[in-house]
Amino acid sequence: MRPRSRDVERVCAAILATVSRRFVSLRAAIEGAKPPVPRGLLNAVCLGVLRNYKLAERALRHCGYEPPAPRFGERYWLAVIGAYEALLRRDTVSAGRVAEKTKLPINVVSCLRGLTARDIVGGIGDRRRRLAILYSVPRWVVEVLSRLEIPGGLEALLESFQRPTPLWLRYNQRLIGTVEEALRELKRRGVKAEPDPMLEDIVKVVSVAPGSIEALPRRLFYPEDRAPAAAVHMLHRALDARAVRLLDLFSAPGNKAAHLTWLREGLVFVSVEAAVKRLLTEYRLHEEQGVRSHGAYLLADVLYLPARSSSFEAAIVDPDCTSLGRLGHSPETRIFLEVVGRGLLKRVVKLQEEGLRKALDAVKRGGAVLYTTCTLTLDENEGVLRRVINEGLAEPVEVGLEVGVPGLVHGSRRFYPHVTESTGGFAAVLRRA
Repeated sequence: MRPRSRDVERVCAAILATVSRRFVSLRAAIEGAKPPVPRGLLNAVCLGVLRNYKLAERALRHCGYEPPAPRFGERYWLAVIGAYEALLRRDTVSAGRVAEKTKLPINVVSCLRGLTARDIVGGIGDRRRRLAILYSVPRWVVEVLSRLEIPGGLEALLESFQRPTPLWLRYNQRLIGTVEEALRELKRRGVKAEPDPMLEDIVKVVSVAPGSIEALPRRLFYPEDRAPAAAVHMLHRALDARAVRLLDLFSAPGNKAAHLTWLREGLVFVSVEAAVKRLLTEYRLHEEQGVRSHGAYLLADVLYLPARSSSFEAAIVDPDCTSLGRLGHSPETRIFLEVVGRGLLKRVVKLQEEGLRKALDAVKRGGAVLYTTCTLTLDENEGVLRRVINEGLAEPVEVGLEVGVPGLVHGSRRFYPHVTESTGGFAAVLRRA
């Protein structure tokens, strides 16, 4: 439904109610609503609220105001937006505007404006519950992340989820020769960037003229986060020159296969995806990147893959996951994870392991399989790998790429946002035994 109000608070409340109800991305909800307010401001407010909704909710109760029911409904989000603006935008949004636009009582707004985040969580004795509210993530997420040995500690990771990740671009080395040429071409098109110290075809955007990223020719430049780009380079290093047939499971949106095609001349791939819309989106994105002619597209359930055994030299397994690495980039993930709960973890691990087994069966002996996720749990990453390795189905490969930090399986890499300036994730290359 298209929001009719011209107040950013009410429009944001309607958008977030849609996100919560349908489990769609914030970007998709905003594009679908065609809101009558400035997109940049709306996006900034909604992102800020999603990164702080649990803190704002507790702050309302601290000031004697019970957030409206149902939780995650439009009236609930309007109150939470008011608390967010009173708490964290107090220098730019007046108390009068907050009260008028969100219908919060002025005495509650005044109370909120006098609080700090530490005031709100100071009385919580349980550290994990305190961190869950302070950084607005489900408590079960804090618990599974607490099992990790994180550089700088757990709170450094949670704090990094409160900030946007840098924008990275990959450039087509087969059409643009060197990184210096790529940087000059980007500058000519209004984008100032700097090279990555380890990945030769990735650059970090430093500043950009309005509309310049959208205007870039997709056959030359494409947005690609640093973590998945590093995963593709791991597979590229593990393959010999004769490896030309790639199977991409759980393929959409297809960026990894497209990236590898830019790196390796003569590569052909088969993309396997179970959802029609996702496969069509991948097809269109591959058209934009000039790699569609290299691919075949199969609408199928990965677990019932019709491919013959030993048909490919390489495979990519990028399965559905809990997406904990995207808590900063896509903070709406927090709502999904809170509603669905910890039971999601057990369900996706089963899918991930079965998908990896299918990929190992599909590649030739000695073939390479990239297993990668955008999450950080031990269960979905090292746990999945160890079971297939311990059964003698595969051996881990060390490729010598030092982006991120070592995982707990030989050769694997963990990507923490505050360490790699990327979304969080995991990658490892296995060699079929």
